[in-house]
Amino acid sequence: MRRSNHETSHVIDSFFVFMLFSIFTICAILLIAFGANIYKKTITNLEEHFNVTTSMAYIEEKFRQSDSANAFSVEEFGDGNALMIKSTVNDVDYHTYIYMFDNHLKELHTKADNTLNPSAGQNLLDIKHFNVVKNSDDSYSFTVIDINGNSLKVKCYSKCD
Repeated sequence: MRRSNHETSHVIDSFFVFMLFSIFTICAILLIAFGANIYKKTITNLEEHFNVTTSMAYIEEKFRQSDSANAFSVEEFGDGNALMIKSTVNDVDYHTYIYMFDNHLKELHTKADNTLNPSAGQNLLDIKHFNVVKNSDDSYSFTVIDINGNSLKVKCYSKCD
């Protein structure tokens, strides 16, 4: 029995559609695999640098939020230097310390005349090193190293001083 041209054409058309669908499916799978790999690398990178970038963003925001004349100083507190932010609310003076203690970036907000232990502060993030320095140009340099060894250094200028 011999096939007609119509039956042969139908088989070729079906084969072409099947091949086209197969190529589309393979390309879609490869695209998903590449996208998943890029996403995995991005998430890994964000997780590795989360503590150092979040710590520095927090410090910068506190610095900008509290920017007033003579509001900042560098004090010995915790496991090294601390940024001390002075503020007054309803004629009561307060100090906010941002410092490192026991491998944590910490914040302690208290009345100015209180003397507290560095362990009393609130844990913010896990870090390995924190340093703040007042520079000769009245700017402040902050250095943070997280527990993975990632470091970040930022210089902030007070607009009020």
